[in-house]
Amino acid sequence: MTYILDACALLSLLNEEFGKGYEKVRNLLENATKGEATLCMSLINLVEVYYRYIQLKGVEVADTVMEQVKNLPIKFIRDISDEVFFKTARYKARYSMSLADAFLCATAKSLSAVIVTKDKEIKPAEKDGHLSVLWI
Repeated sequence: MTYILDACALLSLLNEEFGKGYEKVRNLLENATKGEATLCMSLINLVEVYYRYIQLKGVEVADTVMEQVKNLPIKFIRDISDEVFFKTARYKARYSMSLADAFLCATAKSLSAVIVTKDKEIKPAEKDGHLSVLWI
């Protein structure tokens, strides 16, 4: 199975926010390490993680965290296809969500991936049957 991480999922792991969310993401990472799951994350969502660390802890700590993230079993999505471009715009127009979340939804749909998040902005798109979500 393929999963795509929202920024909040990676932040839960990095900040060691112990609880259900942390455990779910940790288990997904372990499964990815064993080759039992595929984890993806778009650079747009990774930017959210990076800027939050800059805001909270400064550039040096944020840079160190990004180096650590590179070693995780996560495939980072660097390109945007025409399909994802148009789907992103449609999600953003239809639902009250951030541009990053619209991009996440469009990318997940394009990859037939399960979104890993705790972001309630995604719930309306899930309810409409557009997405599969693993809530953390």
